[in-house]
Amino acid sequence: MSARDLSPNFDRHRAALDIIDPGACNPSGVALALHDACRQAIAEGAPQREDPAIRLIGLQLAHLLDVARILDPDEYDRLLGQCRARARERKSDSVAEATP
Repeated sequence: MSARDLSPNFDRHRAALDIIDPGACNPSGVALALHDACRQAIAEGAPQREDPAIRLIGLQLAHLLDVARILDPDEYDRLLGQCRARARERKSDSVAEATP
């Protein structure tokens, strides 16, 4: 994997600092920064799971998504059930559309 299509000015460590302080509030923007940071680390041969910038960006994303609540088994089961139901709905919708 290459970081060629990343902005040449992208610095995952600077991005992590900008995300953490003052505290980014846009999950999609933080997720995209996390993706870019991972790609840059891969291109540099840095281990993603140990990279301080990736970990800080991931922490902010986890905070924004209130991941701590998902540790509650009832909440986890509720989310899992909702995703399974919606996946089944979409699958049945796509099968219905494909049938003449």
